[in-house]
Amino acid sequence: MMKHRLTGWRRFATWVSAGGLGSAAALAFVSETTREFFTTGDFDGDGKSDLVIHDRASGKYRIGYQNADGTFEWVNHRLSGVKDATSVSVGRLLDLKRDVLVVASADANLIHLVEASQRGITAKPSLVPFSLLGPAFAVATDIGGRDNTPLDDLVVVSIYNDPDPFKVTLHRNSGNGNLEEVLAEEQIEAQPSRANVVKLGPNGPKAVAAILTNDDGSALVLTDFSGSEPRVLGLLGGLPKNAAYVMADFQGTGLPQVGIYKPDDPQVKAYSLTLANDQVQFAEVGDYTLDKPVKLIVAVPGERAANALVIFGKGEEAAVFAVGESGPLQTLTAKPGNLFFGALPIDGGFYLFGAPDYAKYCTEGQPYKLAGGRYTAGAAVALASMADSDDATVGDIHKRIVETLERHAIKAFADMKPYTNTIPGTKVTYVMIPIPGGEFTMGSPESEAGRSGDEGPTRKVKISPFWMAKFETTWNEYEIFMYPDDERKLRADNPTEEYVNAVSDAVTRPSKPYMEMSFGMGKDGFPAISMTQHAANKYCHWLSAKTGHFYRLPTEAEWEYACRAGTTTAYSFGDDPAKLAEYGWFEENSDFKYQKVGRKKPNPWGLHDMHGNVVEWCLDQYEESYDPVKTLLTDPWHRATKPYPHAVRGGSFDDPPDRLRSAARRGSTKDWKMRDPQLPKSIWWLTDAQFLGFRIVRPLAVPPPEQLQKYWTSGVERE
Repeated sequence: MMKHRLTGWRRFATWVSAGGLGSAAALAFVSETTREFFTTGDFDGDGKSDLVIHDRASGKYRIGYQNADGTFEWVNHRLSGVKDATSVSVGRLLDLKRDVLVVASADANLIHLVEASQRGITAKPSLVPFSLLGPAFAVATDIGGRDNTPLDDLVVVSIYNDPDPFKVTLHRNSGNGNLEEVLAEEQIEAQPSRANVVKLGPNGPKAVAAILTNDDGSALVLTDFSGSEPRVLGLLGGLPKNAAYVMADFQGTGLPQVGIYKPDDPQVKAYSLTLANDQVQFAEVGDYTLDKPVKLIVAVPGERAANALVIFGKGEEAAVFAVGESGPLQTLTAKPGNLFFGALPIDGGFYLFGAPDYAKYCTEGQPYKLAGGRYTAGAAVALASMADSDDATVGDIHKRIVETLERHAIKAFADMKPYTNTIPGTKVTYVMIPIPGGEFTMGSPESEAGRSGDEGPTRKVKISPFWMAKFETTWNEYEIFMYPDDERKLRADNPTEEYVNAVSDAVTRPSKPYMEMSFGMGKDGFPAISMTQHAANKYCHWLSAKTGHFYRLPTEAEWEYACRAGTTTAYSFGDDPAKLAEYGWFEENSDFKYQKVGRKKPNPWGLHDMHGNVVEWCLDQYEESYDPVKTLLTDPWHRATKPYPHAVRGGSFDDPPDRLRSAARRGSTKDWKMRDPQLPKSIWWLTDAQFLGFRIVRPLAVPPPEQLQKYWTSGVERE
């Protein structure tokens, strides 16, 4: 391993021109608080700068992808895989056209590359091999010298080495993110923090900036790694411990200035930078004592130069300052009970993030655009939930599903056979019946007895082949999903592959129910009930991970098509409700409780309890009528955009005969969890829907990973 000595302190900063703030061409400046990192980058390679918030403690990050109109689409949070993060950087380590996140943690001894090139799918983070201990930060920048490539490399400073704790290592990118530790620094003399990459003027070099702290104080150090040997360009010493900085062209001269402050202190010092003979000189140009302690300063675009957005105190207030002005250009006050948590520059303004004062991370964002000398607020946007997510499992599950289909050579309906499957790690089985593709008329004619207005207008629908569960999902199946500790105990007698256990264990499971959820009606062989649609979707997600088959809830169209089984009558057995007792459980024969599955006659395609027993969840948003469509619809799915109502089908043990017809439908309501004692109410259980269950389908065609995620997590699970 080659070694180079870097003399002096180290601490990295970034310069961004006022015109470039928020654009993809600008270098990403990472602002940080004790809880979160805030930065920008072009992660999908569309030439527009996206926004990122990374939570230190959990390793969860949220991305707002910039749309063509300048708005931002915030997607579900993702996992960087690095908890207790100590640094975040942005660079082009995998592709010259798009950025990736670099996240490091000293205590976890981890560095991860995190790709976010697609809005609808979460890529697995990749581990950067690292031989020393305690990477306090990892910064993406170009490292010159032999074997250099156009891609960014990595500068790492570690802090837990023995006997010399603080060391710098340089990692060469040999292509596609393959980072090899090729250069190492023996020792530096101080604790590093707050890493960034900076450009020292339009024609100046890039530098890595960092604050180094020892017993005597802190210093800001700028180091150029672009040549054959790293060079310290400048050092600004005599700073207070735990100093922070902001860097931008605040004067409109084309050269950067740096603001130094200490969080929770009102004093800010400003310095100009000049570059001569490859050395940076710092000159103090201002010493300001503000009215309140400073939490964070972010450079944002102004009319002629960059302005400084200052968040005060705990975040109760923010103000925008311009160089040369005696007071703030504009003051912003958080709404009652809320605080400002952070901010990021965007084209022509900034994005301000906040949350209730008791929150651990920001929950809301709001854009501000500069016009007429003032920043005007746009509509506030709720950020993605930080509740535990299982998005990262989708890629692995999809790969396994595709491999399973290829292994069994199932390509057409002729290859589809009925099958009984055992849930891996258990002895519990379920049965799937192949359903042929075809066309049918969805809905009921106006002449049908008992018809409701939500069953029309009728429409022609084409359905692709799929398997459907022969029976409603039983407690025997569902409780394995409900109780992960019990399921893990079963594995001792029913061993399965560890990678299967790992990916299925990562799927989110239901919270412990707050009462006996069968309500005394029985469990062994009886349908599972009272779960939310979200819970049923997650069961499908989990079962797919377990088995390598793609399971989901049926669409309304698939459910009715399978129920009818080629018939056009009110029921799959005809129009006469007097025969209903042979095929289903309803109010006249159920004794007002659900019954064991499969005790009644099946429909013509071999499916039991499609009429009655429990109503069954479908994927669709429920509407009070179908859209009038004259053309043939293929595999329609009315995807949900709100929590209520979702469609259910089939009628229950507590319903009259007309609600058990093939076309009968209804929508979920908030009343189904009216007695839920939890606040907020559970996303898993419906205390007052003891008539509700589900059955699964397995489509022959396997969609891409981003579509799988939409089936398993609708995004509107909460009230």
